[in-house]
Amino acid sequence: MAEPWWENAPDENGLILRLGEHSAVVPPQIAGAFLARYRPTGDVAADVLRMDAHLRDVEMRSADKSTAGFAEYARLGQLLEGLGKSWFNRIRRAELRAEAEKARASWNEASRIHAEVVTLKRLLRSFVMSIHPESGLLAEAAAGWARSPEVPADVAVFDDVTYFLADTRRDAAHDGLPGTIGGQDYGDLWRREGDDPVEQPLARAGCWRVGFIPRTGEIYAVRRCGSETREVWLLGRNFSTSRVHSVLQPLMTRMQEPNSLILVAEEVMKAAYDSRGDQR
Repeated sequence: MAEPWWENAPDENGLILRLGEHSAVVPPQIAGAFLARYRPTGDVAADVLRMDAHLRDVEMRSADKSTAGFAEYARLGQLLEGLGKSWFNRIRRAELRAEAEKARASWNEASRIHAEVVTLKRLLRSFVMSIHPESGLLAEAAAGWARSPEVPADVAVFDDVTYFLADTRRDAAHDGLPGTIGGQDYGDLWRREGDDPVEQPLARAGCWRVGFIPRTGEIYAVRRCGSETREVWLLGRNFSTSRVHSVLQPLMTRMQEPNSLILVAEEVMKAAYDSRGDQR
């Protein structure tokens, strides 16, 4: 399969993506945002992944700023209400109104930026998926972007690893460090939207570890992302060591796909369902 490449559109502010014998006009919003920040290179996939990482970074920062702005606006509103209408507090009321208006403007601006960047990110990803890349980084990205990062319905979530280890059979204390989950490791760079670092988009690495505990027959995933809580997902129960290996080992070559953690969860649930069907 030929590598994709950029081509200038008749419109000087436009771009065309060519993939083999096929071509697609890049949506104007995406082309404009891309050309305003980057110079197209010979590596289309790298260009797309860098832009997606930038959009995810702005999305997270603007969401945090919007949340903080709303909280400050609400706080100032409560202070203003608490002052009442006394003539003696008129100067302080004026100061609080000015501060509240500033907080409201900051909240609105952050919310506007967040909405715009979410739209751009969705448009970029929809465009990549619409061209149906068959191999390479664009195909990998398209496959991962098609998955929702939400917790699958049959997954049990533990807010912190300490809750998961309340069942002491899961603890590695017998053969490892206390307070860590025991068992077999099936990779620690699994990806999920919202948890992936954005600083090195071409590394395509996440921060979830997937493992198997032979003592309990459980497949789990634990988040290990900097200061984030060490959330644990219980993906499956009653698995044998050989069955786990046959399910998880082939997936490890796809660890770098976006939302690869969701892929693992889906395959584990499918294997559990097939196993129950075999027992009927």
